Parts: sequence; structure tokens; C-alpha cells
Amino acid sequence: MKLAVIGAGAMGTLFGARLALAGNDVTMIDVVPQVIDAINERGILLENEEGLHTVPVAARRAEEMDSKVELAILFTKTVFSRSAMKASGSYIGPDTLVMTLQNGIGNEDILLEFVDRDRILLGVTNYPSNLVGPGHVSSQGNGYVRFMSLNGVRSEELERVENTLRAAGLNASITPDVMEAVWEKVAFNAVMNGTTAVCRLPVRGIAESEYGVSLARHIAEEAVSVAAAYGVNVSQARLWESISDAFAHHGEHYPSMAQDVMNKRPTEIDSIHGGILAKAREKGIAVPFIETICDLVHILQSSYSLI
Repeated sequence: MKLAVIGAGAMGTLFGARLALAGNDVTMIDVVPQVIDAINERGILLENEEGLHTVPVAARRAEEMDSKVELAILFTKTVFSRSAMKASGSYIGPDTLVMTLQNGIGNEDILLEFVDRDRILLGVTNYPSNLVGPGHVSSQGNGYVRFMSLNGVRSEELERVENTLRAAGLNASITPDVMEAVWEKVAFNAVMNGTTAVCRLPVRGIAESEYGVSLARHIAEEAVSVAAAYGVNVSQARLWESISDAFAHHGEHYPSMAQDVMNKRPTEIDSIHGGILAKAREKGIAVPFIETICDLVHILQSSYSLI
């Protein structure tokens, strides 16, 4: 397939590399000159269990694209989604499928401002990926991609995307109840990202503290209750199993929001905790732990000059 991967961060770069290795025509879309130059000069560097791969991939600014793609995968932080889509006219046309695998709630609402509902694919992924440097990622371990068309229709196009991802070694599956997967992922991220960002600790710092574990349980329970109010049945037991697995096996990992705070970058607080909070308010549900985490991260973001 001819693809554009929008956002050459950790996840976008991983997917771009895997898809290119499988023989697809991939272009990375980004705005950072150092990232674009690094990828064009020596390709993407991908470290995994098999070693170090150098993957030839083109990188461009959006306005440098001169033809439409079949599939565009959006991997920017949600705060940058609108600007990325506003600049996408050079490569996203009426026949292009646009997939969001971003964190948080409500990503599809932003896409609907620019793309017809029938061309939007909504999904989640939990593949591990750490950004080592511009165009250089490390990914150890497996994951999944779960997605569905926003119109709820399974089609040959959808199956082609599934097969393309699978051929790239990405464990993809068309998932009719994709909102369950989306809410489960946002609940997981609310726990892992929020707590580690506020405390500026790796996962182990939360897992080995009785206060951290208690806080994690409260956040998880709140997120599940909000999902239920929208008719989305997220399994509390399965969610806690995922959290416990992260506590047990990823203790030294700093989730992305913790990395953002420590590097004084914008975070995804508004699409993760803020997204849950907005949905909770629509239903009149109190989520005091999630709201407090949201406030604390906003305080940190507005006070980076003091850190």
C-alpha cells in the first residue's frame, strides 16, 4: 500500500519502519527538521529482538507531498491533530482511508472535521516503543492493533488494511466492539501515565508503593464507571490484569506522559484524563481522582520554567 504515517514520534516511527520493511511505500510526515533530515539521510533505525535495522523511508513536511496516499495513519499527540489535518490536503484525498491509533478519547471527533465518516478507521495499539533519537526507536516485545471503521461496516478495504498490518508483523484485528478497546486503553493510560507523570517516577515507583497501587485502583474504577455510563463494558478484572502486568514487567519504564513532563514537553493530559473528565461531566459522574491528576499535570505544564 501507499501510506503516510503522520507524526514521527516513538509509535509513528515504529509503524513506519515495520510497514516499510514489509514492502509498503511509506512516507513519514513531520514538522521537525532534525527528524526529517535524519530519516532522509540514513533511514529509520529500528532496534528490536532481532537486532538493529536500517530502514530506507522518505520523510517530508506535509506541503512537500505531491500525490495522494491510500492510507494515512495519525500518530501525533491529539493536541496537534487539527494542525496536522489542516495541512494534509496534499496527500489525503476523498479515497484515502485515515486511521487514528492515538491515545485518549475523542480523536475521531477531530477527524470528522476533515474526513468523511466512511473513510475513518478508529483503533488502538499497545506496541512498546521508545524514541532513542530522531528517526531511531527501540521496541522490545509484542502488542496488538485493534480497529474498526467508524461507520461500523466491515469491507474489503478494511480487510486489506488488516492484512497489510499483519504482513508487517503487527498483530492487527478488525474489532467490531472497538470502543471497548479504546476505553480500556484510555483507562490503562490514565493509571500509568498520570501517576508516573505527577510523581516523575518510573512504573516501579508506583507499583512498589501501597499509596501508588491504591491510587491506581481508584483511577481505574473511575474510568470504568464512565465507560459504563456510555454503554461500553470494560472489564475491571482484565484492566487490572494489564496494569498488574505492567507493574510486574515494566518497572523501569517511564510512560510517555512522565517523559513529557521530565522533558518539559506538552502532554496528552487533555485527551486522556481530560477526555474522561469531559465525558464524566456530561453524565454527571464524579471522578475526583482523575480530576485531581488532570489538575496536577496542568499545574506542572504551566510551571515548567520553575522545574
